[in-house]
Amino acid sequence: MASNNKVFSLEGKSLKLDTAADVEPHIKALRAMEDVEEVRFLGNTLGVEACKVIGEVLETKKTLQVSLRTWELLYVS
Repeated sequence: MASNNKVFSLEGKSLKLDTAADVEPHIKALRAMEDVEEVRFLGNTLGVEACKVIGEVLETKKTLQVSLRTWELLYVS
């Protein structure tokens, strides 16, 4: 597991993010993190458009490590 300053988390916030506009305020910090190693989206509902934006951001994160737990308990609407 990564140190806390290298983790981006929306874990357990019970957010319902369907669109790019919905997700943007929540991933602003992720965009700014240059050395993020872990992301957590557990316990939220994400729509296809929101997932696309998240994916585009994650593609730019070269230090990101894979974690199956990242998407656990995630609902896609």
